[in-house]
Amino acid sequence: MTDRVVALLQQGQEAFERGNYQQSVAFLGQAAALAVGNPKQAGEIRLWLVVAYSAAGDQEAAVSLCRQLQRHSDHYTRQESRRLLAILEAPQLKRRPEWNSEIPDLSHVGDRSYTSPYSHSLKKPSAATPKPQEPPPPATPLPNAFIWLALTGLGVVTLLAAWL
Repeated sequence: MTDRVVALLQQGQEAFERGNYQQSVAFLGQAAALAVGNPKQAGEIRLWLVVAYSAAGDQEAAVSLCRQLQRHSDHYTRQESRRLLAILEAPQLKRRPEWNSEIPDLSHVGDRSYTSPYSHSLKKPSAATPKPQEPPPPATPLPNAFIWLALTGLGVVTLLAAWL
């Protein structure tokens, strides 16, 4: 594989990991077009391209490429394409709305004018709540049993070592 193909593959993988799936498809598509000399590495690039297509929402392109890869000359590529095709063609589970958790929009976190939809659940101190008159008494220190236990254990070990 040439340096250009390796660089495009790495750029495609990095874009995928950042969630830039369209950019990943572009880089991996260029790498796949240039990778003609080594079937094993070309298969690896095309497998990445299948996953990028799927992540970008282009299921038809992902399934089509995956089917093409089932006839690839490299055994690993054929095996992985069968595995990916099974995942891509698996029936979608029906989900009840109560199974989903809604993720709040955090784009306004730094904005002072934003009011949280959960602010009503936070208790605000009221003026009628009396403040304590005096602080509670300090806790009575307990003897540190761990130190005595450790010293006793050390003494027993020393006695046993001297006896043997």
